[in-house]
Amino acid sequence: MTHGVDMDKNTDSKDKTSRTALVDDAPRGFVPAVATLAVDTGELAAATALGVTADVRTELAKSALTLLDSGEALVKSGFAVARKLVTRLDGAVAELQGTVEKIVGTSASAARTTTRDAATVFSGAVNAVVAPRGN
Repeated sequence: MTHGVDMDKNTDSKDKTSRTALVDDAPRGFVPAVATLAVDTGELAAATALGVTADVRTELAKSALTLLDSGEALVKSGFAVARKLVTRLDGAVAELQGTVEKIVGTSASAARTTTRDAATVFSGAVNAVVAPRGN
């Protein structure tokens, strides 16, 4: 009757006897026939309501599981994007760090050369002022 995720049980618990057999065994007369009809109608309504309830339960369970699967896939995708983002950021930072190291190394070397050249010029200027060559 209902087929779903882990809910493949048949929910009909009553015996499958035909309605004509029930009517043939019923007592004769108007009042017994109306009473039998009322009982049969109530039983049919109850069985239908239980069947519909089981179908609704099955479909709701399937929907909930589908929603959970979708949420799980969405979370996995989010984590995959986060991993890729971290990898790309790490690569960019590593490249930037290498560039900064080159700049610092070059700047330090240039500063040493400039300082050495400035010291030479200063020393020459001091020597020219303190001990001029012509005196």
